[in-house]
Amino acid sequence: MANPVLHIKDSYYFEVPKVLCPSNFKSLSEFPDVWVRLDPEFQNWEFDRLYDQELKTISHSGQSLGLLPKEFYRQRWHHWVESDHANHGKPFDVFVEEALDAQFAAFSAWKQSETQRAAAAKDPAAKQAILQNVANTDFQTLLNSPTDLDVKLPHTELLSLTGWLHQIKTHSARTIGPNEWDRMKQRAGNVDEYQKLVGTPEVKEWDEKKLKGYNYHLSGKILIPQPFGGELRNLYEKEDGLTNVAISKFMVIELVVGLILIVVFSWLGRKVAHGAPPKGKIWNLLEAFVVFIRDQIAEPSVGHHHAHVYTPYLWTVFFFVLGCNLMGLIPWVGAPTGAFATTGALALLTLGMVVTGGMREFGFFGFFKNIVPHMDLPWYIAIIIIPMLWLIEFIGLLVKHAVLAIRLLANMVAGHLVLLGLMAIAFSVEAVQQFAGNNVTWTIAAVISVLACTAFSMMELFVAFLQAYVFTFLSALFIGSVLHEH
Repeated sequence: MANPVLHIKDSYYFEVPKVLCPSNFKSLSEFPDVWVRLDPEFQNWEFDRLYDQELKTISHSGQSLGLLPKEFYRQRWHHWVESDHANHGKPFDVFVEEALDAQFAAFSAWKQSETQRAAAAKDPAAKQAILQNVANTDFQTLLNSPTDLDVKLPHTELLSLTGWLHQIKTHSARTIGPNEWDRMKQRAGNVDEYQKLVGTPEVKEWDEKKLKGYNYHLSGKILIPQPFGGELRNLYEKEDGLTNVAISKFMVIELVVGLILIVVFSWLGRKVAHGAPPKGKIWNLLEAFVVFIRDQIAEPSVGHHHAHVYTPYLWTVFFFVLGCNLMGLIPWVGAPTGAFATTGALALLTLGMVVTGGMREFGFFGFFKNIVPHMDLPWYIAIIIIPMLWLIEFIGLLVKHAVLAIRLLANMVAGHLVLLGLMAIAFSVEAVQQFAGNNVTWTIAAVISVLACTAFSMMELFVAFLQAYVFTFLSALFIGSVLHEH
């Protein structure tokens, strides 16, 4: 899980000082579902139901899944969770899914390497033998009997864990339908049923020590309601599935920024519509920005003839990026532009404006034709050079928009990482002085850390404006480049 201090990983909660939002849940049944799912006792209960009520049901119906004893799976799962901190809190179903994905990736890599080895073989008989072995090796067969095949894969001990899951996911058994694995997981991990069993021999109430510890960890965390029924795996990840829509912190911040822009510029629009000269600091400030973007970015880059069409988009991009950047300077909020999903979506919008603008100007085929600059070449050279240049230019069109997203992301993330490093100076010295007993050293380090963070935060304020300008300016350049013949 990512540290929320970085503000670079999205989450499904807002964090404030613990004293402002203390958690005082008195029993297991009062805790949020997402927190109950992370509890080891619940995850063991969920595993027992998945094995006993779901997998055994399929096996008893005459479909052999080749299941091993339940405790074998439990031991392997617990060992996997404890062996790497990245696996902490992951349930059994995630364990077997990741094991299956790793084995399939290794199997695909093996097939590719064998195909390359066959291509390099000089002996036709050896080449045929290798290709025949690859053709005869099926992934399901490998999972069922890994020792019978001449395939060397890493972590072969996991193969015995995943054969039954592959059968379920590929509907190999006659009684298994599409998405059955998702339904099995949902039935086995039903939190409502678990909470109804609290106080019974099957589900014991959490003791005071666990309640106190969980309340401490949840204090200061304001969980975001999920009106669309989104299911969370933890506070940073939602459960897989395209239909599982979960509202994250960055989504809320982006919505707030969008609403602020609507309110502010609706007000400005009404003022400007009257034709009166600007009055007041806010009116003058906003009008200075919009006029600058129109006169110094849109018209020089897009062209005077097209500027009025694309200036509204450039205004929107600038102020939205600026608003998201400035949110990162507010304590306990975070900058949505520190996530690739946000910057990538913005870059895709610019790409959409580029493509639609070019097609609007030159037509569908004319846009793609205009990608390559006009060159006077003999036909026998043109039929070779022009397709090559077209492919290079088309790839370049996609790459430069990807770089547009990465540039904004990298600049926002870098600032937060530097601030984290500066703050860490004081904590590092504190850890050292506990052994040395020198409080003066820690005081000096703390003062330096605070002053450095203050100075760098001021520079971050400048960077927030600068990156909004750079993103808008490059977007204007990309749009303008496709509106004129090359």
